[in-house]
Amino acid sequence: MRPAAAAAFALLAALQTSSGQAAGQIAEEVARLSEGVVRFSYDTRPDVEICEEGIRMGEHRMWWRSRGWDDEPTSCRTGFAEVELEVRDGVVRDVEVMRRLGDRTGAAVDVGMVPAPVAARYLLSLARAGASGRGAREAVLPAMLADVEEVWRDLADIARDAAVGGSVRKSALFWLGQEAADAATSGIAEVARDEDEDQDIRDAAIFALSQRPPDEGIPVLMDLARTGDQADTRRTAMFWLAQSQDERVIEFFEEILLGRIR
Repeated sequence: MRPAAAAAFALLAALQTSSGQAAGQIAEEVARLSEGVVRFSYDTRPDVEICEEGIRMGEHRMWWRSRGWDDEPTSCRTGFAEVELEVRDGVVRDVEVMRRLGDRTGAAVDVGMVPAPVAARYLLSLARAGASGRGAREAVLPAMLADVEEVWRDLADIARDAAVGGSVRKSALFWLGQEAADAATSGIAEVARDEDEDQDIRDAAIFALSQRPPDEGIPVLMDLARTGDQADTRRTAMFWLAQSQDERVIEFFEEILLGRIR
C-alpha cells in the first residue's frame, strides 16, 4: 500500500473509533479516491455569515477577493457551510468553504449533512496530520465555523504541538487569537513564552496576542517585552504594542525610554 493511502486508512480507523459513523464516512470517501472531490455540510455558529466575497464571523471579516473591506457583501447565507475536499492519491490537498453554492464541483462525492462536532473534529484531524501542507492549513478555518463550543481548546493543542506543521500552527494561533475566552489568551501566551519553541511560531503567538481584547492581550505583551528571554521575542512584542493606541502602551514606552525598566 502506498504511504499516502496507508496514512488515509489509518486516519479512517481513528475517526471511526473516536468520531462515529459520519466522520468515518467522510474519511472513507477520501481514502477511496485516487483523484476527485468530497463534499459535506454542517451547521455553523450563529455569528457566521458566508457571502460571495468571503466569510464574516462576528465582527471579523475575511475577504478572499480583491474588493475592499468596506464593500457591502452580497448573496450571503447563514446557518450552514458546505466544504469541498480536493483529493489526490487518497490525501486531502485542499479544503475550500463554498462561498457560492453554484460553484459546487459537479462530480463531487456528496456525503451530505453531518453533525457540527463531527465536522469540526474531522477537519481538525486533517489539520493535525491527515492532509497535505496546504490542505492541513486550510482545514483550520472551516473547523472554526462549526457550531461547536470551545473549539479554541483544540486550537491551543495544535498550536502547542511541535509535531504539527508550522503553517498549521500559525493558522491555529491566528484563530485562537480571535476567540473571546480568557483562557485562549493564556494558551497563546504559553506558546509565546516557550524558550524551546521556534522563533517564528513564537512570533505568530505574539501576533495572536495583539489581536486579543486590550485588557487581555496588552498586559501579556508588555510582560513579554520586559522579560522575554530572546531579543527577537521582546522586539516583536514591542512592535505589536506600538500598533496599539492604548494609553498603557504609551506609558510603558515612556518608562523604557526613561530607563525605568532594565
